[in-house]
Amino acid sequence: MAIEIPFVASAFFLLGIERILYGFWSIYPETFKAEVRKGTFGQSIKKEPLYWKSAMTLGKYVKVFQFSAVLYDIFVRCDLVNTIQVDVPHLVLGLGLIAAGQALNIAVFKAIGCIGVYYGNEFGYPVKMVSCFPYNVSWISDPQYWGVVMTVWGIYIALGVTSYVIPVYETIWYVASMKFLEHERGRILVRGILGADIKYAKK
Repeated sequence: MAIEIPFVASAFFLLGIERILYGFWSIYPETFKAEVRKGTFGQSIKKEPLYWKSAMTLGKYVKVFQFSAVLYDIFVRCDLVNTIQVDVPHLVLGLGLIAAGQALNIAVFKAIGCIGVYYGNEFGYPVKMVSCFPYNVSWISDPQYWGVVMTVWGIYIALGVTSYVIPVYETIWYVASMKFLEHERGRILVRGILGADIKYAKK
């Protein structure tokens, strides 16, 4: 199946919006808080007193871009309805990846809660340190992000979709988040180039 260049370009951008946003408030948490109070992200988010909840709401909004790219790719570009090729081995493998990915995602939320997932620590809220599953598994770093990657790959494999552009893009963006955008090396480099976080004074 030929790859349409416009979709490939737009999909990479759309899938990156979420990761860039997460990188922004990871590297510049005080700037993010200041922008929230200024109403940059809308009045409903401005009225939210908890910054981690503001981040959670924004995270839900940008998921629209992610889901839209995936759904368009599967049902329109790949024409799943007319080209579906589900077979038992791929179905079992795909469902296994989805189950494992969602298990990791659920376990992360159970372990650190929404406040931990949505950067409560970076925004100045107390977040408990945990050593339970999945954080006691030494060979898997960033379990929630790997859970998302596994889920996306699982969906494509289970449905027999033969184009893996979106799963590859998702993998690239999430690895970029884990290794740079939300990593200390990213903070050091970006702050070195763009400057430190702005000073934020509580009103």
